[in-house]
Amino acid sequence: MQIVPLLLTQIDATGGLRPVSDAWVSTMADLSDADGAPMWAPIDVVAVGGDRYRIVDGRRRYAAAQRRELDTIEARIFTGDDAALRLHEIKANMLQSGVTALERAIYLATWKDLHEAVNGPAKRGRKAAAPPVPELAQNSAAIFAGLFSRVAAETLGISERSVQVAVQVARDIAEPLRLRLARHRIADTMSELLALAVEPAERQERIADLLLSDPPQAGTVSEAVAILDHLPAPREPAAWEKAYARVSRLPPREQDRLFDSLAASIERWQAGRVARKGARAA
Repeated sequence: MQIVPLLLTQIDATGGLRPVSDAWVSTMADLSDADGAPMWAPIDVVAVGGDRYRIVDGRRRYAAAQRRELDTIEARIFTGDDAALRLHEIKANMLQSGVTALERAIYLATWKDLHEAVNGPAKRGRKAAAPPVPELAQNSAAIFAGLFSRVAAETLGISERSVQVAVQVARDIAEPLRLRLARHRIADTMSELLALAVEPAERQERIADLLLSDPPQAGTVSEAVAILDHLPAPREPAAWEKAYARVSRLPPREQDRLFDSLAASIERWQAGRVARKGARAA
């Protein structure tokens, strides 16, 4: 595909799904080669009429170019209907590093909206095989065929349940509250977001107030709920309890690989256990 330089003034960078982090912009603005030229991949744009373009992917690179007071930026020009181009933005951003669990949930919910706008809501019955999803297509119908949760799961290499939980989080936490929490640490913990999502909207706001107060009155959703309900603060699980919870959810094959890697530690534990039993018997 041809890469062309475009004037920054020709490009509309509004309407993105992900807030542009000032820290990321500063980092990208500093990326230069030996000659001082920016070390960025071209942005992706779509023509919107005349000599105007809209960004599909690359808002942080565009903002970095503005920060460096550049006149132009290299761009790849795509064509396609609105749904296909929006999916291109979603996939490009979801596969980047630094995407939080909350941002991923928003992307998946938007993807589901696009899918249902093309296919209608999912119907009960036998599941159809999910076709491969192309990087970008002229017609969104080619992209959105198949059951949404299966297409998204196969594209991203995650479980269908993970897709469904993420969509629930994005649906049940209103956008203004999502923006408030975007930089809080719970934004990168799906279990915390799900715990918040199941609360009524008014309670969600009160929980967020406790999390975001200065200094914070609660560090987790469960702590905030305990404060609201005048309950004892929940006990923080010990490190071994957290590890057990994770290991117990692994498939047997993965558990076996873990136990093999810990064989020396397990043998040490078994020897100590036998010695302790012997000492008690004596």
